[in-house]
Amino acid sequence: MVDAMPPRSLRCLLSFFCLLLCSPLLTAQKVMVEKITFAGYPAAGNAELLAAAGLHEGTQLDQTEIQAAAQKLSDTGLFSDVQYTFDGAELKFTLKPAEGPVPALFANFPWWDEKTLTTAVATRVPLFRGTVIPGSGQQQQVAAALTALVAEKGVQVTITALPHNDETGKMLGVEFRIESPPVQIAEVKFAGVTEAFAEPVGAIEKAAAGTEFNDATEATLRTALRTVYHREGYLDAAMTNFAHGEPHFADGKVGVPVSAKVVEGPQYRVAAITLSGDVLMTQAEFAKKVKLRAGDIANEDLLRATLAEIAAPYRSKGYLRADIEANPAFDRGARFDHPTPTVSYSIAVTPGPVYHMGKLTITGLDDEKKALVLKYWPLHEGDVYDATLPPGFLSRNKSNLHALDGWSATYKQYEHDDTHIVDVTIAFRQASR
Repeated sequence: MVDAMPPRSLRCLLSFFCLLLCSPLLTAQKVMVEKITFAGYPAAGNAELLAAAGLHEGTQLDQTEIQAAAQKLSDTGLFSDVQYTFDGAELKFTLKPAEGPVPALFANFPWWDEKTLTTAVATRVPLFRGTVIPGSGQQQQVAAALTALVAEKGVQVTITALPHNDETGKMLGVEFRIESPPVQIAEVKFAGVTEAFAEPVGAIEKAAAGTEFNDATEATLRTALRTVYHREGYLDAAMTNFAHGEPHFADGKVGVPVSAKVVEGPQYRVAAITLSGDVLMTQAEFAKKVKLRAGDIANEDLLRATLAEIAAPYRSKGYLRADIEANPAFDRGARFDHPTPTVSYSIAVTPGPVYHMGKLTITGLDDEKKALVLKYWPLHEGDVYDATLPPGFLSRNKSNLHALDGWSATYKQYEHDDTHIVDVTIAFRQASR
């Protein structure tokens, strides 16, 4: 069975045969190629492109060898078209770069920092510049180079290369990851922690040990510390000097020791908290709902709870994209007349567009039970969408929906930002006996 030749290679081969008619390079006959040049790819120099093609100037080549060199360039995936001409002395390749290169991301290679690893891979993979075409031959070469580099550290690994997308589905890069053996945090040690925070910070250290070590480890630890300190009003608390030690392989795992320093800073109290903008509650209602008051420790958990109270009326009135921000103004004190640091929060609301009810889909029920649900579902197509309705629908209608006793439901809402319509799917499931 003969494999079909890729379109790029076919173009190269056709170009070759067309040129044979007027070229001294005949069939399998070897001829001296004094000079080899490349055009159309300024990202790499002539020497690097020669290495990628596996060619040397001043050598004798035949048709098969030149075609193999063109195919080697095509197989990298970096070029959408590879063509060449030969005038009897100079072999010239014309390259057309492929579209769609994305960054090569390295998730969990703790022996190197990103810059050093990129350089190390580039010494093994011709034309690698820190980006790859997804699914290309060069992507496979990068994975092979990473495997070899880790093997030199005494660890045999399995590496995957998968698209890394953001929350909207946009591709941010191709992420290379060690799938096995697991790469884990061996231990975490924080310096600079006072006695008052020894217990909660110690809990973070303990919880982190044994979890996956990857490119998000630093951010994850910083978030965990922020939660602990900001709950107690230490709003300037920061994690610095993040570092990890030499990885070690034992018991089928790669263990990575991690360390960092905590700068706690002062404790803040609330000076004032105000609400402004296009709001759906009166100042009197806000005074009842607010969880933080002047003189309280600036507890960010309570601040978030306050924002949730403000957001609830908007979600019930279709404002699913209401922007509610608490803008802090710091007075760091350290003066004779004002020794205690304070923070004032100005909460501002921008409602955004109103969303309306779209299509309701019910799954898991027979027609009779489905009709019962529809009878008590209060929203019709075109109604202002109430995002607080689905989570408590069954409990609020328990007396009317006895036929669904023993059933549970989950829901998903699909928000269409272009039309401001929300489609809802409710999936029912009967509890197993």
